[in-house]
Amino acid sequence: PPPPDRIIAGEITKGQTLSSALRAQALPKDLVEVICRHLQAVVNLRRIKPGDSFEVRLSPQGAFLNLTYTASPLDIYQLSLNPGGDWIAVKKEVPVDRYWVKVSGEISASLFEAMDRLGEKDSLIMDFADIFAWEIDFHKDPQPGDRFEMVVEKYLVGDSFVRYGRILYAEYQRETQKHQALYFAPPGARGDYYTPQGESLRKALLRSPLKFTRISSGYTRSRPHPILGGSRPHLGVDYAAPPGTPVWAVADGTVTFCGWNGGYGKQVIIRHAKGYQSMYGHLSGYGPGISRGKTVRQKQIIGYVGSTGLSTGPHLDFRLTQNGVPRNPLKDVSPRAPALTREQMPEFQRFTDPLLRWAGDPSGISRQKVATLTSRDLDSSEKEIRNPISAKRKGK
Repeated sequence: PPPPDRIIAGEITKGQTLSSALRAQALPKDLVEVICRHLQAVVNLRRIKPGDSFEVRLSPQGAFLNLTYTASPLDIYQLSLNPGGDWIAVKKEVPVDRYWVKVSGEISASLFEAMDRLGEKDSLIMDFADIFAWEIDFHKDPQPGDRFEMVVEKYLVGDSFVRYGRILYAEYQRETQKHQALYFAPPGARGDYYTPQGESLRKALLRSPLKFTRISSGYTRSRPHPILGGSRPHLGVDYAAPPGTPVWAVADGTVTFCGWNGGYGKQVIIRHAKGYQSMYGHLSGYGPGISRGKTVRQKQIIGYVGSTGLSTGPHLDFRLTQNGVPRNPLKDVSPRAPALTREQMPEFQRFTDPLLRWAGDPSGISRQKVATLTSRDLDSSEKEIRNPISAKRKGK
């Protein structure tokens, strides 16, 4: 039999470039230069990182045949030299499986701790919290014994996790209340989350102006002022957070004030519908384009956590009024967005009923494969949601 090709495999280590890693394998300098020059057409070699791997295939006589460079399960690049002397660099198409996966657990300390214990990533935790941002303040509401469950899309290459897709179903069970959310995109409309009865989870006001930070001071009409001393009304909520944490508008509105405001330091005030007004104090700076008179959208970044004015440390002083009367941001109930129409409900139920049944299925089946894609069409496929009725179940 003919002698086999020679395989040279390696991994990028800290401080290495692809060029230095290949040279460390005793490949000729001129060959390494040619490889890097042609591979640069499909991958930015300045962004290689420790842990990336490569495999070089040489003929028995030592002639270069091809190189495979793997940056992630989804990002695999190949450079080959054909018999005609042409160098061909491509990003390989990789088959990607999309699964629906059940994730569930119980709160002991926090949602972060509980999901981290399950091996899930921060991005999923934040997405889950965002779904219930109008109903649950995850800074203060969770209690030990609360339970959560979701059905989420996961993309895998083989057994390697690539990324999350959309959360299709989310549930948060408190001692006396169950919150449920189902993703649905009405024909011709943007997808959103609804209760099983078709009510929108979206409300006029968010429960919190920050993403998932710890509360340093609850709402109270009298507390010792940390700088001036004595008892002064504190008609708002202090959210402790690292400096620079983005602050969001809790609702659509118009900026009526943006500047320095005495003890509040840098502050933004926004006027909303129904007589509501929200105030954000002690900011370190303002969001892009934020100034008096600007229209803002709910969850638009309007500033960043700081410690300006009368402040003992980085935090957000958040206040809410309605028709000039202070309201408790942690308890105020705001109206919901419109529910699904009677005409939309049959399609909603056709889509979500099988999903609800599977979510509550005690059989132990925790994931089902719903599609096989390629790395090329993965991005566009995220907009696609397949009906659970046609999905073939597979065991975990």
